[in-house]
Amino acid sequence: MTFDSLTFALFLAIVFPIYCLTSDWSARKNLLLVSSCVFYGAWNPFFLLLLIFTTVFDWFAGLRIRAATSEQTRSLWLWASITASLSILGFFKYAQFFANTAIEWAGILGFQYRPIDLGIILPLGISFYIFESISYIVDVYKRRVEPTRNLRDYGLFMTFFPHLVAGPIMRYHDFSEQIATPRSVTIDSALFGLYLAIGGLFLKMVGADHIFAPVADRVFVADYAAGTAAAWVGAFAFSCQVFCDFAGYSLTAIGVAKMFGVHLPANFESPFASVGIAELWTRWHVSLSNWLRDYLFNPLGHYRKGRWRGYLNVMITFTACGFWHGAAWHFVAWGASHGAMLVGERMIKDSAIGVWNIWNNRIVRPLLALLTFALFSLAVVFFRAPTLAVAWDRLKAMFGVLPVNAAPFAFDGEVIAFLFGLIVLLAVQAWMKPRKGWDWLPDLHWAIRTTALAFMLIAITLSPGKTQTFIYFQF
Repeated sequence: MTFDSLTFALFLAIVFPIYCLTSDWSARKNLLLVSSCVFYGAWNPFFLLLLIFTTVFDWFAGLRIRAATSEQTRSLWLWASITASLSILGFFKYAQFFANTAIEWAGILGFQYRPIDLGIILPLGISFYIFESISYIVDVYKRRVEPTRNLRDYGLFMTFFPHLVAGPIMRYHDFSEQIATPRSVTIDSALFGLYLAIGGLFLKMVGADHIFAPVADRVFVADYAAGTAAAWVGAFAFSCQVFCDFAGYSLTAIGVAKMFGVHLPANFESPFASVGIAELWTRWHVSLSNWLRDYLFNPLGHYRKGRWRGYLNVMITFTACGFWHGAAWHFVAWGASHGAMLVGERMIKDSAIGVWNIWNNRIVRPLLALLTFALFSLAVVFFRAPTLAVAWDRLKAMFGVLPVNAAPFAFDGEVIAFLFGLIVLLAVQAWMKPRKGWDWLPDLHWAIRTTALAFMLIAITLSPGKTQTFIYFQF
């Protein structure tokens, strides 16, 4: 059941009116919990049991940490919870990867084994809810939050369906404060949430799937002999596709949650208007970058132990970020490339060049924003390519090292649509950059909002019915 399916529309059309007609707040929370379990279990009931196990175990571990009388016992329950969570994630997401890697390395050493298929299915959203679970148990251990004795409330935090499958990654204290008191549902908030949800579906169904994906898919076919123009166009197209796909999902989640009176944090804040990769990671997948900062980069020591140790911590954090995204070496390379760019940017700012402060020059900033987008697109080749070998071929082509059979790139209707979409997307993000979140939207003139809504609805209606799976569902 995905946000862009008729099944979800029917699900929402049933759950939301019942929620509005239910006056008791405890009953409303029960409804949300049951509905969220139905939402997740509709995909695979077995993996709902896995989610329930993770939820109950970590809820119990949090209470044991609170009740422990010695630091040793507190640490024992902390690591028991983290180990259980990472073991579940490791088995379902990385077991096949490690098996394949072991066979490949054995082959290098002269031992030949046939590839094995473990037949493991990746549970939907596991990477997201495991991170939420770990953040809760660490916050309880650090005494940042008080563990809840209410299993229902903690279960709702873990399973709340708008953010369950692909985020935004929530923190328990942000969610618990909202469900501690009854949430009011007004016509204005419901319509505002619905407006945001439609905007998210527009980004996904029109932008990602039918403007940018056709060009990206063409260029990243493994046996495609890409020239320089084709390689750059494919990289730019996929940068736009993955933004519209994931930002579209996040915006739909935020809108649907708002309909129920729950606030989810913004996950994308005009990242393609960023000046520098460091700023981009404060605007791209914000809930993940904040999680990595608080639960990995800061515990590693940040920059507190010296500049070079800080550089190492950045590389560790973003290499882990790449591995979190996918169980393949090309994802690791994508994360490491972002780490390297962040280190390089920090070194430049720490050098004599940093004194010039050129990134604050009003004339230079737009050019640096375009350069940042180009660097992001350069790295995204690792993210999109099916293998490291294909990624390397595309990167070589981007810098003029072409295959002998490279064909001229056809600037057909799909490419023209992409170029128009690219210009519009970058321009809109430049305009939206000073505007945080979505609280500014109701202040926009009603004619502009109405025209935009009509355009999005018409475009969604006229778009071909077949859509691609949300990219981040594979994580």
